[in-house]
Amino acid sequence: MCAAGSSGSRGFTLMELLVVLVIAGLAVSLVGPAFQRLLPGLTLEAETRKLAALLRHARSQAILSGAPVAISLDAESGGLRLSYREQPYVPPEHFSLALEAGPGATEAAVGVTQILFYPRGDSSGGSLSLALDDGRNEAVSVDWLSGRVQRGLLQEAPPLLNEEQQKEQASEDQREVDD
Repeated sequence: MCAAGSSGSRGFTLMELLVVLVIAGLAVSLVGPAFQRLLPGLTLEAETRKLAALLRHARSQAILSGAPVAISLDAESGGLRLSYREQPYVPPEHFSLALEAGPGATEAAVGVTQILFYPRGDSSGGSLSLALDDGRNEAVSVDWLSGRVQRGLLQEAPPLLNEEQQKEQASEDQREVDD
Protein backbone atom coordinates (compact mmCIF):
# COMPACT_ATOMS: atom_id res chain seq x y z
CA MET A 1 0.00 0.00 0.00
CA CYS A 2 1.25 3.45 -0.86
CA ALA A 3 0.91 6.28 1.56
CA ALA A 4 -0.80 9.44 0.44
CA GLY A 5 1.76 11.85 -0.91
CA SER A 6 4.31 9.17 -1.80
CA SER A 7 5.92 9.14 -5.25
CA GLY A 8 4.10 5.91 -6.24
CA SER A 9 0.61 7.51 -6.66
CA ARG A 10 1.55 10.22 -9.11
CA GLY A 11 -1.21 11.67 -11.39
CA PHE A 12 -1.12 13.98 -14.40
CA THR A 13 0.54 17.33 -14.06
CA LEU A 14 -1.14 20.54 -15.13
CA MET A 15 1.35 20.88 -17.99
CA GLU A 16 0.47 17.42 -19.37
CA LEU A 17 -3.25 18.23 -19.26
CA LEU A 18 -2.67 21.53 -21.08
CA VAL A 19 -0.65 19.81 -23.83
CA VAL A 20 -3.44 17.26 -24.36
CA LEU A 21 -6.06 20.03 -24.52
CA VAL A 22 -4.01 21.99 -27.07
CA ILE A 23 -3.59 18.90 -29.28
CA ALA A 24 -7.32 18.12 -29.04
CA GLY A 25 -8.17 21.74 -29.92
CA LEU A 26 -5.93 21.62 -33.00
CA ALA A 27 -7.51 18.35 -34.13
CA VAL A 28 -11.01 19.79 -33.81
CA SER A 29 -10.04 22.96 -35.69
CA LEU A 30 -8.69 20.88 -38.58
CA VAL A 31 -11.68 18.54 -38.76
CA GLY A 32 -14.29 21.34 -38.63
CA PRO A 33 -13.67 22.79 -42.12
CA ALA A 34 -13.56 19.31 -43.66
CA PHE A 35 -16.94 18.57 -42.10
CA GLN A 36 -18.30 21.89 -43.42
CA ARG A 37 -17.49 20.80 -46.99
CA LEU A 38 -19.62 17.68 -46.50
CA LEU A 39 -22.71 19.55 -45.32
CA PRO A 40 -23.93 20.92 -48.69
CA GLY A 41 -23.82 17.45 -50.24
CA LEU A 42 -25.70 15.98 -47.30
CA THR A 43 -28.26 18.77 -47.50
CA LEU A 44 -28.70 18.12 -51.24
CA GLU A 45 -29.33 14.44 -50.58
CA ALA A 46 -31.80 15.23 -47.78
CA GLU A 47 -33.74 17.70 -49.94
CA THR A 48 -33.84 15.21 -52.82
CA ARG A 49 -35.27 12.62 -50.44
CA LYS A 50 -37.92 15.16 -49.40
CA LEU A 51 -38.84 15.75 -53.04
CA ALA A 52 -39.13 12.02 -53.71
CA ALA A 53 -41.33 11.62 -50.62
CA LEU A 54 -43.48 14.56 -51.75
CA LEU A 55 -44.01 12.97 -55.17
CA ARG A 56 -44.83 9.59 -53.62
CA HIS A 57 -47.31 11.31 -51.34
CA ALA A 58 -48.92 13.06 -54.32
CA ARG A 59 -49.29 9.69 -56.08
CA SER A 60 -50.90 8.20 -52.96
CA GLN A 61 -53.29 11.16 -52.72
CA ALA A 62 -54.35 10.66 -56.34
CA ILE A 63 -55.07 6.98 -55.71
CA LEU A 64 -56.91 7.60 -52.43
CA SER A 65 -58.96 10.58 -53.60
CA GLY A 66 -59.80 9.20 -57.03
CA ALA A 67 -58.83 12.54 -58.62
CA PRO A 68 -55.69 13.50 -60.53
CA VAL A 69 -53.00 15.38 -58.61
CA ALA A 70 -50.87 17.93 -60.47
CA ILE A 71 -47.41 19.11 -59.48
CA SER A 72 -46.12 22.29 -61.08
CA LEU A 73 -43.56 25.01 -60.45
CA ASP A 74 -44.85 27.93 -58.40
CA ALA A 75 -43.72 31.15 -60.07
CA GLU A 76 -44.02 33.26 -56.90
CA SER A 77 -41.97 31.12 -54.54
CA GLY A 78 -39.78 29.21 -56.98
CA GLY A 79 -40.98 25.99 -55.35
CA LEU A 80 -43.45 23.24 -56.18
CA ARG A 81 -47.19 23.57 -55.97
CA LEU A 82 -49.39 20.52 -55.47
CA SER A 83 -52.95 20.86 -56.73
CA TYR A 84 -54.48 19.88 -53.39
CA ARG A 85 -52.26 22.04 -51.12
CA GLU A 86 -52.28 25.74 -50.41
CA GLN A 87 -48.63 26.06 -49.37
CA PRO A 88 -45.95 25.17 -51.93
CA TYR A 89 -42.78 23.24 -51.17
CA VAL A 90 -39.94 25.79 -51.23
CA PRO A 91 -36.35 24.56 -51.41
CA PRO A 92 -33.77 26.11 -49.05
CA GLU A 93 -31.49 28.96 -50.11
CA HIS A 94 -28.70 28.14 -52.60
CA PHE A 95 -30.89 25.53 -54.30
CA SER A 96 -32.58 25.77 -57.66
CA LEU A 97 -35.43 23.57 -58.77
CA ALA A 98 -36.36 22.55 -62.31
CA LEU A 99 -39.31 20.48 -63.51
CA GLU A 100 -39.43 18.66 -66.82
CA ALA A 101 -42.65 17.09 -68.09
CA GLY A 102 -42.64 13.51 -69.29
CA PRO A 103 -43.91 11.85 -72.46
CA GLY A 104 -47.49 11.50 -71.21
CA ALA A 105 -47.86 15.17 -70.29
CA THR A 106 -50.59 17.32 -71.76
CA GLU A 107 -50.45 21.00 -70.98
CA ALA A 108 -53.62 21.89 -69.10
CA ALA A 109 -52.82 25.58 -69.44
CA VAL A 110 -50.53 27.19 -71.95
CA GLY A 111 -46.97 27.38 -70.64
CA VAL A 112 -47.57 25.22 -67.54
CA THR A 113 -45.17 22.33 -67.12
CA GLN A 114 -46.48 19.74 -64.71
CA ILE A 115 -46.40 16.14 -63.61
CA LEU A 116 -49.80 14.53 -63.19
CA PHE A 117 -50.57 11.50 -61.04
CA TYR A 118 -53.76 9.66 -61.98
CA PRO A 119 -56.13 7.66 -59.74
CA ARG A 120 -54.96 4.35 -61.27
CA GLY A 121 -51.42 5.04 -59.97
CA ASP A 122 -49.88 5.91 -63.32
CA SER A 123 -48.65 9.38 -64.23
CA SER A 124 -47.73 11.71 -67.04
CA GLY A 125 -44.08 11.16 -66.14
CA GLY A 126 -41.34 13.70 -65.80
CA SER A 127 -38.45 14.66 -63.59
CA LEU A 128 -37.40 17.19 -61.01
CA SER A 129 -33.83 18.32 -60.64
CA LEU A 130 -32.46 20.02 -57.58
CA ALA A 131 -29.15 21.85 -57.97
CA LEU A 132 -26.79 23.64 -55.61
CA ASP A 133 -25.09 26.88 -56.56
CA ASP A 134 -21.76 25.05 -56.80
CA GLY A 135 -23.03 22.83 -59.64
CA ARG A 136 -23.86 19.63 -57.76
CA ASN A 137 -27.30 18.29 -58.59
CA GLU A 138 -29.60 15.33 -58.14
CA ALA A 139 -32.77 14.30 -59.90
CA VAL A 140 -36.03 12.63 -59.02
CA SER A 141 -37.79 10.96 -61.92
CA VAL A 142 -41.35 9.73 -62.31
CA ASP A 143 -42.07 6.85 -64.68
CA TRP A 144 -45.06 7.67 -66.87
CA LEU A 145 -46.38 4.11 -67.07
CA SER A 146 -46.14 2.96 -63.48
CA GLY A 147 -45.95 6.28 -61.62
CA ARG A 148 -42.86 4.98 -59.81
CA VAL A 149 -40.69 7.68 -58.22
CA GLN A 150 -36.89 7.21 -58.24
CA ARG A 151 -33.96 9.30 -57.04
CA GLY A 152 -30.71 9.50 -58.95
CA LEU A 153 -27.81 11.67 -60.05
CA LEU A 154 -28.17 13.69 -63.19
CA GLN A 155 -25.71 12.77 -65.89
CA GLU A 156 -23.47 15.67 -66.75
CA ALA A 157 -23.41 16.53 -70.42
CA PRO A 158 -20.05 16.09 -72.13
CA PRO A 159 -18.27 19.35 -72.86
CA LEU A 160 -18.94 20.91 -76.22
CA LEU A 161 -16.19 20.39 -78.76
CA ASN A 162 -14.96 23.12 -81.05
CA GLU A 163 -14.85 22.50 -84.81
CA GLU A 164 -11.26 21.21 -84.83
CA GLN A 165 -11.92 18.82 -81.95
CA GLN A 166 -15.04 17.54 -83.71
CA LYS A 167 -12.99 16.74 -86.84
CA GLU A 168 -10.38 14.91 -84.74
CA GLN A 169 -13.11 12.94 -82.96
CA ALA A 170 -14.73 12.03 -86.29
CA SER A 171 -11.40 10.82 -87.74
CA GLU A 172 -10.74 8.72 -84.61
CA ASP A 173 -14.21 7.22 -84.87
CA GLN A 174 -13.63 6.46 -88.55
CA ARG A 175 -10.30 4.73 -87.74
CA GLU A 176 -12.05 2.55 -85.14
CA VAL A 177 -14.68 1.57 -87.71
CA ASP A 178 -11.99 0.75 -90.31
CA ASP A 179 -10.08 -1.48 -87.88
